Amino acid sequence: MSDNSIISFRSHVPAACRRAYFETASTGLVPDFVYNGVSAYQDDRYRLGGDSVWDCDGRQVDTQTMLSCAADSVGRMLGSGRENIFFGLDTSHVYSVFSSGLTIRPGDNVILPENGWMANRFAWQLREREGLSLRYVGPRNGGIQPEDIAAACDGHTRAVCLTLVDPANGFMLDAGAIGGICRERGIPFAVDATQAGGVLPIDVAAMGIDFLAANDYKWMMNFCGVGYGYVSPTLRAQLIQKAAGWMSDTDRADTHKRTLTLRGDAGRYELGYPNAPGIYGLGLVADQYTALGGESIRSYVFGLIDHLLGEIEGISGVKCVSSLRQENRSAIVLLRISPENSVSAETLSAADIAAPLSAGPDGTQYMRVSVHYYNNREDIDRLTDILRKGGN
Repeated sequence: MSDNSIISFRSHVPAACRRAYFETASTGLVPDFVYNGVSAYQDDRYRLGGDSVWDCDGRQVDTQTMLSCAADSVGRMLGSGRENIFFGLDTSHVYSVFSSGLTIRPGDNVILPENGWMANRFAWQLREREGLSLRYVGPRNGGIQPEDIAAACDGHTRAVCLTLVDPANGFMLDAGAIGGICRERGIPFAVDATQAGGVLPIDVAAMGIDFLAANDYKWMMNFCGVGYGYVSPTLRAQLIQKAAGWMSDTDRADTHKRTLTLRGDAGRYELGYPNAPGIYGLGLVADQYTALGGESIRSYVFGLIDHLLGEIEGISGVKCVSSLRQENRSAIVLLRISPENSVSAETLSAADIAAPLSAGPDGTQYMRVSVHYYNNREDIDRLTDILRKGGN
């Protein structure tokens, strides 16, 4: 399914038409074409049994062909070929291919963000028993700066592993600059792109990214249960594969084969029968993203955020604390709400607005507003009207 109008895309997301939804950074809303595609699979499996037939670009194909089509779709979204794409259960599962497969010697170190997602830290903490040292780089001017990454690296740095978009305040890394630093020094650069994939343009080659992991249920607007990964050919040749299954083999149809021959592409990291309907839905959303254009989607979303920022000017007790530098903007904006503004979870819910509030010190609240391309100006106006009433 492709729709050439970003504005009309909203009509394909029923939940977006029922309330002003700003929680995509937690869980995205599911479009009708994903629901219909997955439902058709489930209906076929229930009523007919056996393998399902999938609609890929107007062709009726089997599951293995569909999986290749989905890898193609995700590859196009990331500026890569399908041979570098693989699927897993979630971001952590995909990320473990890198964190467990990198060769570590006592005295080596890995660079991590001080405030990164905990699961990524946990993955590397398991390897401290091998003598690995973890070096945490803290934020400055809103987020991780390239010069601080350069200063943290030395001759024993085995990888730089960062979060492309900070899930708390929306700070977007200058990935191109950091990737350039890593490339000059021969250090693999890995990113968690969960809060970027599907809403912001990503070009793994231009950004110098060697490994990328993300999930399907936030900005990719799919049901839970799929992670997607990118691994460069150079890094793939260096990683030690710690697990294999029948999907990892070059000849998956030969059920009598006794010796593993690893696939040359990134599909080698797929073990058993995958979450086929989840991958199908992911591929559909990736196709939608490509059809609309990443730059166009970013421009539309940033336009909505600019409208939000203009509307909150002068509202008592509300201030944006996210970085507004163009190179560090994302689809997430963090608002600080001082005690003089009475907005609450109850007033938001009563107005059919989904926007998460978290408590800060001294009665201050923080509202994380995540804006996707199923949102519109009316959603922004509903939110700012409630904030304005809270400030009166």
